[in-house]
Amino acid sequence: MKNIAIVVVAFNRVNSLSRLLKSITQAEYYGKKITLIISIDNSGSDEVASYARDFKWPFGEKEVIQHPNRLGLRNHVLYCGNLTSNYDAVVMLEDDLFISKNFIPYVYQSIEKYDSCDQIAGISLYTHLWNVGIHRPFVPQNNGYDAYFLQYAQSWGQVWTKRMWSQFYEWYIENNHEFSEDIDLPNSVVNWPKSSWLKYYIRYIVKTNRYFVYPYVALTTNFTDPGTHNSISNTGFQVPLLSFNKETYNLPDFKKDTLKYDVFFEQEDLGSVLNLSDEELCVDLYGDKNNIHKKQFWLTAKVCNYKVIKKFPIQLRPHELNVQYNLKGEGIYLYDTYSEETNITAIQSNNLKISEVRYDVRAISNKSLLHLLSYEILQYFKRKLIFKRTKNKKKKII
Repeated sequence: MKNIAIVVVAFNRVNSLSRLLKSITQAEYYGKKITLIISIDNSGSDEVASYARDFKWPFGEKEVIQHPNRLGLRNHVLYCGNLTSNYDAVVMLEDDLFISKNFIPYVYQSIEKYDSCDQIAGISLYTHLWNVGIHRPFVPQNNGYDAYFLQYAQSWGQVWTKRMWSQFYEWYIENNHEFSEDIDLPNSVVNWPKSSWLKYYIRYIVKTNRYFVYPYVALTTNFTDPGTHNSISNTGFQVPLLSFNKETYNLPDFKKDTLKYDVFFEQEDLGSVLNLSDEELCVDLYGDKNNIHKKQFWLTAKVCNYKVIKKFPIQLRPHELNVQYNLKGEGIYLYDTYSEETNITAIQSNNLKISEVRYDVRAISNKSLLHLLSYEILQYFKRKLIFKRTKNKKKKII
């Protein structure tokens, strides 16, 4: 039996920690003994550490690690990842998460399935319903299994085996310098702050052509409480959580019958549907790649002045199905970038953008849209104000 530890990453949010630990305690462990480690970065207060020390853990040993000096989020997670040297695997949970009471079968079966697969760099407990880089919905195709593969590392609930973490950390030691550009990554990832460990893990899996395993039904969800990277709480990353018992998972083999998405949340191997090779086709349905590698053929929803080879609508979900079923319509275009050609007017382009927004938000009334817009504007100015106050405080300290 695998020796697994649950590692909770905490800082100064006692209410968040309490909520997470309650959800962990409510889980079913099937008679297994599992060590709970609560690692607390130094915040200058003993409140979180005191709560952690008093917390009762009935399913095995409990260890509270109180760091004497401030590590910062990146170094703290790196420290916790290195705890894999003492275990076969760790379940890593930041304190603003909430975990399904039925997460254990997925953890053990995923480890058993993928620990020996070199192409797998981690196992996600969370599932994305949102392309986090461009703030649009993400819907993975249903492949008949209980999981798929995405070239995007996870921080909202993940499992690392000793092998997975050690391969990353060895790469990280040689490549931990700050970077401000990388054409193989979304700009949103590149622009994350220095405190982010996740940007390095994502860069690692892209450069080494590895993937994370993602469940179709999430085993964790994210409250996005105010903290190092969030100034205001929101529900934007809450996802449906597995709430019933599921003891057996049908997990796909990586090298056959697989569904894979790249770091831009674009389905791989879509070129075969269009009789085009990956070397000559840029799949860019979200429009975040901008055909930076200058491939001849560009499949995108962006309106460009290139010769249109084929047109597809934005109707079926997920959007790549419109291409796979060869539907006719407007909204997705296959361009030959070696031939320039003026296409649609500005008015037509605007109408297509509106159609795309309607596709993303599904059915919503105009009144609700106005409420949402006013809310987002208010939150935007709140964030600006908080940032300004924080900046002024730092200046006074200096």
